[in-house]
Amino acid sequence: MEYTNSSQESLARGVDETDDCQSAESTEREREQEDEVRFFPPLWQQRRNLARSILDENHATSVIDFGCGEAALMSFLVWESVGDYPITRLAGVDMDDTRLAIAEDECLPREFELGSNLRVNELTVEIFHGSVAQADQRMLGYDALACLEVVEHLDPDVLEKFWSVVLGTLRPKLVIVSTPNAEFNVYFPQLNYGTPEAIFRNDDHRFEWTRQEFQDWCNPAAEQYGYTVAFTGTGMLAKGDPEIGFCTQFAILKLKDTSAKTPPPPPTEPVKEHYSLFSKIEYPVYNTNHTDEEILAHLHDKIARIRPRPPRVYPDDEDDYYRNGYNNDWKNEQDERKSQDGAEESKLSNVESLTEAESEEATRSEFELGVLALEDLWAALDVRQRCKRRSEMVRILKTSPLVRIDVEQDKVYFDEEDEYWKEWERQYELDNPVYDRYAITMINDLSDGREDDDGFDWYNDDYSGQTMEETPVEVDLNPQDSYQVGNGWGDGIKRDQKDANSSWTTPTYQVDASDPDGGRWE
Repeated sequence: MEYTNSSQESLARGVDETDDCQSAESTEREREQEDEVRFFPPLWQQRRNLARSILDENHATSVIDFGCGEAALMSFLVWESVGDYPITRLAGVDMDDTRLAIAEDECLPREFELGSNLRVNELTVEIFHGSVAQADQRMLGYDALACLEVVEHLDPDVLEKFWSVVLGTLRPKLVIVSTPNAEFNVYFPQLNYGTPEAIFRNDDHRFEWTRQEFQDWCNPAAEQYGYTVAFTGTGMLAKGDPEIGFCTQFAILKLKDTSAKTPPPPPTEPVKEHYSLFSKIEYPVYNTNHTDEEILAHLHDKIARIRPRPPRVYPDDEDDYYRNGYNNDWKNEQDERKSQDGAEESKLSNVESLTEAESEEATRSEFELGVLALEDLWAALDVRQRCKRRSEMVRILKTSPLVRIDVEQDKVYFDEEDEYWKEWERQYELDNPVYDRYAITMINDLSDGREDDDGFDWYNDDYSGQTMEETPVEVDLNPQDSYQVGNGWGDGIKRDQKDANSSWTTPTYQVDASDPDGGRWE
């Protein structure tokens, strides 16, 4: 299926996923909870983090998830990398339709990935109903195959075919296999490891291998099919015995030089389409074309916005607390602390009372002005959308008369005294005046849920019924930024302080604060 806006109803990614080996039995749930207490981050998260790092290190741009289940790994891989080798194709294979339905939901684009946040590179996700005991023609040509916490669930006849399918027929450049390390079970007393009453971590496990048993299974297959193999793992206890190894053991197999004289064994059977396609998801991408000149102008503007700059110096008569958005309770607390400590001035006051020259000098001692890391510039999504590749961004920046690129240091240098940056800053100051002290305090109060002096409850977005007779206060906010007020987001907020029917307005729309839904933006 192709993605449509109706697919946005799925839950946000990052839900609390459970370990792949979790059972429905209450004892298994207790064991999983114990695992999450023992390991930080949780073991399932460590496994997929390690798998992702291995894929990135080996520049895999297309990945098969064998035994994908509910897409614990795939839902992590759909997040777009900022590296030079983003994943553009994903395929998941599993036998359980219920799990595949959840996997589809977990891999759908989310609402925040639309609009201006469209991804840079294409991504196609295909989910198949099929068995790891069979090779499917559509799985040929993928860079990598991952099979995490699956082999221990396979029956002997299926396990026997695993390597011939993966290494003999599909032959990806990289294969990642993980399985529990049975030796680590000594840390789980309820498993009775090493005794006649020993049980597995999960009732559905057909076996649990020691490290030597796992290696004895992987090494001959790697030799037979022309792969190298290395072993690692994840999940260690802070005070655990390193001789016992990791809780989860990993095998990393890499295809040897294909020009080797010894050809790989032929496939044991013709490769056909044995799987049925359960779902296909095409991610929307940013496809607006820009000229080099347009991209360079955008890069100049982005550098001007995110470059290091000294703190703004305010007039001496400005109220430090209100100017910086601190509320009265914070001020009273600080006054009480100063009184107790006998300090004449707080550290905050000392810093903010510096002259412009002193502030700039103090700032320069903390970080270098006139320089920006290329990594920080490339991290901006709008930059990556326009340039597509980091090397392309560097190429275009090298044509600029305003900046100098040091590729070895991975930095871009510019002269802060250049008229371009000064004019940009002057225009920015005009567009973004110093915030009104009352308005900033007003916005800051959003975080504490208390009623301010006029009776407005910021957290619950309603008035307690008190009448206000103050003058309206306007807040000039950066049009590029969004500030949360109540249950909505708005730009250029204007507050009319009248009575219990007071409303919030913006240059384009209004929201009634007495709305029964909590004053949502319309």
